[in-house]
Amino acid sequence: MNNYTTNRRRVATTAPPRAVTRPVAVATLAVLLVLLTAALAPTHLFGQITPEMQKVREETAVVFDLGRFFGYVHEMTTENRTLALTADQKRSILTVMNEIRALQRIEPPWAAGKLEYLELEVLTPAQLMDIDRRAIAWQKSRDTPGSGGGSTGGSGSGPLSTYAAGGPFNPIVDTERLIGQNFQALYDLLK
Repeated sequence: MNNYTTNRRRVATTAPPRAVTRPVAVATLAVLLVLLTAALAPTHLFGQITPEMQKVREETAVVFDLGRFFGYVHEMTTENRTLALTADQKRSILTVMNEIRALQRIEPPWAAGKLEYLELEVLTPAQLMDIDRRAIAWQKSRDTPGSGGGSTGGSGSGPLSTYAAGGPFNPIVDTERLIGQNFQALYDLLK
């Protein structure tokens, strides 16, 4: 017996590779380039917020809460006469509003302190409950799918980007936005 033939392995043969045409190669490279660009691009370009901007959004949330507070107070005083503000309450709220109007940049700790003061030292428990009810309703409207709950800022420009860059940040007085319009409405009512 011949060991040479029995120990030989058979090598499978395959058909030669098909030639890739130039248009197919260009199209494949173009698709890969698009996918790579999408994977490496900042997520905010596709409607999502970057982690840095998410941190800024969380940090500044109290500033927007303070701004919405004035809108809630305006609604409360115009919709429910039993919860109307006293002269002292009006004076206290107007004092804070004048401080806000004078600020170019509102820092979150300052806003938190003012919000706590207004809620705990200026409002009555009944008024605070009404404000809280309105805040909860607003939050639920934001959480409802398809509600377009709004944003406190985008990622390329706007108040959050300005804040992150260390620039002026006082969205409460921006009458181009609902928060500023509501602030102005209460200010006009109280002055």
